[in-house]
Amino acid sequence: MTEPIESGGESPALDGDAAHDRLPTAGQSIAACRALAAPVTVDRAARTVEVVWSTGARARNFVPPLGPIIEELDMRPEAVRMDSLRSGRAPVLDTHRRAGTRDVLGRVTAARLEAGRGYATLQFSGADDVEPVWQRVADGTLQSVSVGYRVHRYEPRPDAATGQTIHRAVDWEPYEISIVPVPVDAAAVVRGEGDQDTPATAIEPALSNPEEPPMTETTPASPDPAPAPPAPPTAPPEPTRAMPPTPDLEAIRAEAERAAVERIAGYEPVLAAARGLVTADMLDTMREAAIRDRVSPEVLRGRLWEAFTSGAARPSLPARPDTGPSNEDPSQLLDAMAEALAARTMPGYQAPATGRHTEFLGWRPSDMIGELLRARGERNVPRNPTILAERAFHTTSDFPALLSAAANKMLLAAYAPAAPTYRTLFLRRDFRDFKPHRHLRVGDFPTLLPLSENGEVQAGTMSESQELVFLQTFARRIRVTRQMLVNDDLGAFTDFASMIGRRVADFENATAYALVNSANGDGPTLITGNAAVFGTAAARANKAGAGTLLDLPNLALGRAAVMRQRTLDGLPIAVGAQMRLLVGPNQELAARQLTVSVQATQTSNANVYAGFVQPLVEPLIPANRWYLFSDPMAAPVYVYGYLNGAEGPQVTTGNVQGVDGVEVSVIFDFGVGAIDWRGAWFNPGT
Repeated sequence: MTEPIESGGESPALDGDAAHDRLPTAGQSIAACRALAAPVTVDRAARTVEVVWSTGARARNFVPPLGPIIEELDMRPEAVRMDSLRSGRAPVLDTHRRAGTRDVLGRVTAARLEAGRGYATLQFSGADDVEPVWQRVADGTLQSVSVGYRVHRYEPRPDAATGQTIHRAVDWEPYEISIVPVPVDAAAVVRGEGDQDTPATAIEPALSNPEEPPMTETTPASPDPAPAPPAPPTAPPEPTRAMPPTPDLEAIRAEAERAAVERIAGYEPVLAAARGLVTADMLDTMREAAIRDRVSPEVLRGRLWEAFTSGAARPSLPARPDTGPSNEDPSQLLDAMAEALAARTMPGYQAPATGRHTEFLGWRPSDMIGELLRARGERNVPRNPTILAERAFHTTSDFPALLSAAANKMLLAAYAPAAPTYRTLFLRRDFRDFKPHRHLRVGDFPTLLPLSENGEVQAGTMSESQELVFLQTFARRIRVTRQMLVNDDLGAFTDFASMIGRRVADFENATAYALVNSANGDGPTLITGNAAVFGTAAARANKAGAGTLLDLPNLALGRAAVMRQRTLDGLPIAVGAQMRLLVGPNQELAARQLTVSVQATQTSNANVYAGFVQPLVEPLIPANRWYLFSDPMAAPVYVYGYLNGAEGPQVTTGNVQGVDGVEVSVIFDFGVGAIDWRGAWFNPGT
């Protein structure tokens, strides 16, 4: 499939300056006035007009996969996908422009194919900026239309007359109709007076008056015709023909000047269509030559085509067309500005070395607001920072989205590298919603039994222990005010955004270890057994009866105690390849000495736990406490999680009711809890 192809225009037209040089005769001026009369299909009350949008005429085109081609549109009903034009939502555009909403003049209310032509009814908007175009269409000044379409399949065919290959579009889809100064298809026009099956065209090159009676050979063709010859004596004298009205030369000159202005304006869509095909210098040179030589847009189009096919002024073209968003895409612009804002205000922020964000590194926030307004199609963007600050807080402004994007970049840059130690010990299980979650500690699968020939597979059961874990929402917010923007001072916002990422990671760690340290280190009370996670009773037996030093014999006792623990079904638990030794700052030296690998000369001096026990030092563990945890994937004791689809903190923005300001909020959905006592050991220390 090719990209949408906008038909441009190659049709004969009268050159405006040529009309300026040759003043028409009186009869010709009457014909010209009639040619500019309002088409009879115009309905001023409904603001509609009927047009012929294509006859399938051949035209030159440039299709990226094929290069320059001669294209012909197949107007058979089976070749044209009419759903878009018949949907009632197809737009009427101004010269195929799609840069903003103001380029839409109206919509296509009806469309059909008939006798090899495409007909449509266009309805124009009542907006003030559409009114000048509608008036030109209604009074007959603008008569040319052009269709925008996508080609799904070409069928190349040789032309016996010219020897050229014609690419016939046998599967194509029109999706918009444009009012244009000059059409590609000469017969693509507003339908006017005359036979409604034959659409009216622009002013014909032969300016004759079809409604005047034809002149005979004896009648002089001059503005001052002589009286008719006298009738025979037996017949009454024939009355003389009335003199034609004197032409209004000033009106004709004004019309010629208007035609010259429209001719020059008609160069712009031709030049725009040639951008990328010839160099920018060649476009400027040919535009100046066309104005100097007073040529029509069609002649300029032919010159550009010759320059392209000759290759003399052809720029380097990419191997494949760029189908991604352009640099002027508002979303791309906003992302580049957010990157620049984060890089400028957050020390240590690692922005890409290259990219469009470098363009905005020195911009003030008010400058960014103005550029975003221009990207959205605003034509009168104020320069005053005070007015721009007011515009920033309108509901249609992109400024809140810019703040949100910049805050997210800074927050994630600080949050992602943070590695809270609790994640090494806790098992992650995310939450579907905010209801209490029942985390099931499923027992071992029933023991397998022998299956005899033709025997029945025996049913078994799995033991279950359930604990409740709650997801909580934490949040903070800061307000960005109009005064901050006017003063170009976003210091409070940038401090908030750049530091909140690390603070959230620290908050997670503190919340998790508050759970571990509760009840003097015994942990929270479990529903199953109505006892704390760690205890000395026989039902638990995962806590030292009295606090001891962290040394090799006591480490061996703790490891053995974990390995003696049983699952719900009475089988030894799988402790994993390694255990984690969790200590506070007081016990760091002992923990590292017990787990470091050394070159021993005797077996008695070897560290047998090197590689089997991994030390983990956490400042939030008080006094001389120490813990042993098995692999959380094998025997989880504590769990943590986030709301599904919202891992980590999320930044949102919103307008403040009744105040010129934007609130930037950080929302964090996080939950921790204990689900079992098996797989861990606690020693209060001495």
